[in-house]
Amino acid sequence: MLFSLTGASGAGKSTVLAHLAKVAWSEPIRCVEFDSIGVPAGADTAWRHGAIEHWVRQAVEAEAAGEHMLLCGQVPQGELLAAPSAARLEGIAVCMLHCAPATRSERLLARGEDPAAIVHHNRFGEWFLGHTLDPTHMPDVIRVDSSVPMVWERWADWGSGDPRWAAEVIETDDLSPSEVAGAVEKWVQRELAARAHR
Repeated sequence: MLFSLTGASGAGKSTVLAHLAKVAWSEPIRCVEFDSIGVPAGADTAWRHGAIEHWVRQAVEAEAAGEHMLLCGQVPQGELLAAPSAARLEGIAVCMLHCAPATRSERLLARGEDPAAIVHHNRFGEWFLGHTLDPTHMPDVIRVDSSVPMVWERWADWGSGDPRWAAEVIETDDLSPSEVAGAVEKWVQRELAARAHR
């Protein structure tokens, strides 16, 4: 199974990953960071399509080895579900970390982000939340031409409230990094337990 811990910049993903890599999971889980494959200058949505397909294939290989994968990175749910190899996975579970624009701005400035870029991060963060909650929310943001044969038809006709479009959303504004990590850990354990009873 592929667990996707996602969200826009500043939501707290990378901080949580270090904690999750140390958890004694009830089943083997490979924790990986999306950007660990290297992000080229000028990386765009089309580049991300290829990177997502790379990680989905890695998750398929992990499943063949008897492991799950927890992928931490900026991966919109629609792109993940449309990745060509996604249909080969035993399952996909998505958890999005989200924060308010003011919180995101403070966090990004503290880590040295260009102040002029903050507005764009905040706009993307609000789109990300809308997209995670509703597959009909501005899908053209991610449905761009790329060299990867994305299978948008997998979810293109799903409407708001469709149970197949499910994600956990954790608001991180008032949580410490350890509290966010604990919430994500509980989410994974719930998903593992639910999978065991299917």
